[in-house]
Amino acid sequence: MQSTTRIIAGLLFSFMMLFAADQRAVFDLTTGDEATIEKHLIKNIEGLARYYKANDITFKAVVVISGNAYKYFVRDLENSPFKSETDVARVQKKLAPMLAKLHRDYQVEFDMCQAGRRARNIDMNVLYDYVQSDKNKSVYLIMWQNRGYAYLPVH
Repeated sequence: MQSTTRIIAGLLFSFMMLFAADQRAVFDLTTGDEATIEKHLIKNIEGLARYYKANDITFKAVVVISGNAYKYFVRDLENSPFKSETDVARVQKKLAPMLAKLHRDYQVEFDMCQAGRRARNIDMNVLYDYVQSDKNKSVYLIMWQNRGYAYLPVH
């Protein structure tokens, strides 16, 4: 009976530690849709960060950028392939402070697919300072998932 109690206590402790461990997510951002980015990326990360903080759990998030999302991470639109897209500047004015806040307040990392960036002729110098782009999307996603980050698509 005593060994069963120890086993149960050990399992309960392990279960509690599982929930007390850092919680990690990698967001696969491919959409260029403003509303989807705001709702399913920005608001989601903020909500998760608040939830875990309230429960004394560390939350870490990474966003891997590809697809139609590149344009919202370009600081210098005039020297980018998006300079003639008038809608981009309008949306960027709205999203840029929110994305910067994710990085500043929640330490969210932003990784941009190097292959897609190069294919679109986006120079590293026009990106926001908090954006990295030294690996391809698949490499980033594999790397983060192998480090224990849960995969969350934002398409």
